[in-house]
Amino acid sequence: MNFDANWPDYEYALTVADSHLTDSGIVIDSRYRLIAPLGRGSGSQVYLADDIRLRRQVAVRVLRKSYADDPTFLEEFRSEAKKSITLNHPNLVPIYDWGEQELPYVVTEYLSGGNLRDLAESAGSISSSQALLIGIEVAKGLEYAHKRGVAHLSLKPTNILFDFESKIRIAGFGISKTLANFSSVDTATLEDQRYLSPEQVNDRRVDQRSDVYSLSCLLYESVAGNQSSEPSHNTGDGAPLSDRIESNLELFGSLATPLKQASSEDSNERPNAGEFLQLLIKETSRQSRPEPLPVSTGLGLEKPIPLRDDPILTDLAKTPDNDGRILRFFKKIRRRINRWIWLILMFAVVLVTVGAIYFASQENNDIASRIIPEVTGMTVQEFNEIVGDYWNLQEALDRLDGTLPGTILRTTPEAGQLLVEGGEITYFVSQGPELRPVPKNLIGIKLSDAEALLLGAELTLGQVTDELNEDYPAGVVISVSIREEQIPTGSPVDLVISLGPALRTIPPNLVGIALEDAQTQLTLEGLQYQVIEQYDGSISQGAVISVSPESLTPVSRDAVVELRVSLGPPAEE
Repeated sequence: MNFDANWPDYEYALTVADSHLTDSGIVIDSRYRLIAPLGRGSGSQVYLADDIRLRRQVAVRVLRKSYADDPTFLEEFRSEAKKSITLNHPNLVPIYDWGEQELPYVVTEYLSGGNLRDLAESAGSISSSQALLIGIEVAKGLEYAHKRGVAHLSLKPTNILFDFESKIRIAGFGISKTLANFSSVDTATLEDQRYLSPEQVNDRRVDQRSDVYSLSCLLYESVAGNQSSEPSHNTGDGAPLSDRIESNLELFGSLATPLKQASSEDSNERPNAGEFLQLLIKETSRQSRPEPLPVSTGLGLEKPIPLRDDPILTDLAKTPDNDGRILRFFKKIRRRINRWIWLILMFAVVLVTVGAIYFASQENNDIASRIIPEVTGMTVQEFNEIVGDYWNLQEALDRLDGTLPGTILRTTPEAGQLLVEGGEITYFVSQGPELRPVPKNLIGIKLSDAEALLLGAELTLGQVTDELNEDYPAGVVISVSIREEQIPTGSPVDLVISLGPALRTIPPNLVGIALEDAQTQLTLEGLQYQVIEQYDGSISQGAVISVSPESLTPVSRDAVVELRVSLGPPAEE
């Protein structure tokens, strides 16, 4: 997700909510009660919220009403949300839920440490060793997502978030890209374009290495600070990013080498996320130990935006759900009851609740809990037979090399941990091996070279068939059976190999006919010819004396047919 303000700690958020009691309490999808605004994004706003069902704090990103009326946007929104919710990595902000009941929304983990833009602005800049640390953690998350076929394509400092322990997470996978595709150009969008790769700016073919370029941009900006005001790519307004890194080698130290490679204007010369990660790790031995990151853990919101004044939520405020009506009813009662009477009533409720809990605990002193079993490799049916109805099970899909489709890869929480009865377990079901991109340059090369490319892409050579072809010489690949851009590891790829052009047959009855007629017949067969003239008293002048090779002989398309043509009888001496 894209946030423009620090995320608050809970105590301060309650203060903000209490100061705007008439604004708080909007409930989305009868589950997420909004507490206070955290920040604005592109076409959306982010709120601190209570998950009523699971009793935990979350961050809810609510999108504008205009998106809810756009079927094309909703289709892409659903597709990206379904892919993003399956991502599970320590360096990615997990997406808990999404929906589109009143307005499109996305629910994620709530992090209180702010984002990279806030950190860089408060500190002025960070050291190259601190940037190296951030780059390693972000590259880990990108490598994980890229291997699963998911690219970010909208990476910027506000997508790099921190928790209160300064752990680094990437937010906005899928959702930020969808919003960018449908947002109108405004000031914030133009500012965000400084982190786009050259191929994105110039509408060229984009792949996952665009994320690597964006990462190099935000790392450069974090270290260079005020020196980084120029656009990151060569648009005619400034020097390319790689040149500016070259001119500041002392500032970046050993970080300069991997940054220069990652910021190449040519995407083919950039490393992918995994290669960039290895380059950064290699440079750690040349850097000093980084100082702790100056992560903020406060709200930092001087003028909170009243929820009901937010145009994004106008539709929700007009049509509140039942939870909203109940909250407003109790607020009206509270304003009409004396403060002390209200406190006495609340005290009585607390006593009743404590008493109920006490008597219930007399019957069951121990909260029922079990250790999560090791279920890796089991089928879903076998897992359900073991667990039964003891826990609430949620299914997610993933891919991993060496696993069978339909078997369980892992669980969250992990096996061996203690979980109370009714707790939630997410189990990840294998869809088979990881997806690998099919090489795009197979056509026109020799079979041995094509097989080497397939092996390098962790794919195998499938069935090879031969076919006559007028355009390619023998032994060259002329077509590929796979139409998908990505297929599972180890999948066979069938190829069709050229046998070269079809054989031609020398036309019959060429001897004795006029040269022009013989040339026409050979040309119609796609054959070349060579004319040799000689005197012959028995054949009239201009007629064919002989053909070599003989008529009806099969020859290749490039063969040259020799035509001997009569000059008539020799002149008398």
